[in-house]
Amino acid sequence: MAVNSEKEREFAKWVLNVGNDNLPTIAEEEGVNLDWIKISSHMRLPAEDYNLRGLIRTICPDHQRPFGDAMYLMQHNILTPKNINVDEVNNVILESLSEELHTYLSTNSLALTKEGASAIAGISMDSLYPVEFFNTL
Repeated sequence: MAVNSEKEREFAKWVLNVGNDNLPTIAEEEGVNLDWIKISSHMRLPAEDYNLRGLIRTICPDHQRPFGDAMYLMQHNILTPKNINVDEVNNVILESLSEELHTYLSTNSLALTKEGASAIAGISMDSLYPVEFFNTL
């Protein structure tokens, strides 16, 4: 997605600086914690929203509406450093949805067919596409 506004460009630059460890830490300025950085007040949550539900309400205010709009989802993301945090965010959002949830399972094998080059040549589909290959997708 292209960065359109000056505000978005500034945020993208700030995120890159965080990732590249190019921002001064608070410790350098105030002697506090070596890992802490200053976050601009316009990027901080209000005190009453210092929890996961508050973060979700702030970043994705319309998260309970039907998700037919892919652009909305692309513009409202919550990034986390660990998968366990991703799971927690996803679970809170899923619990708040009023629609019926469905789980779609993947497969680690191919359906056998009588047609095709592999059947004619007598080649096993498992040898063409091992389970390890599917697990990389």
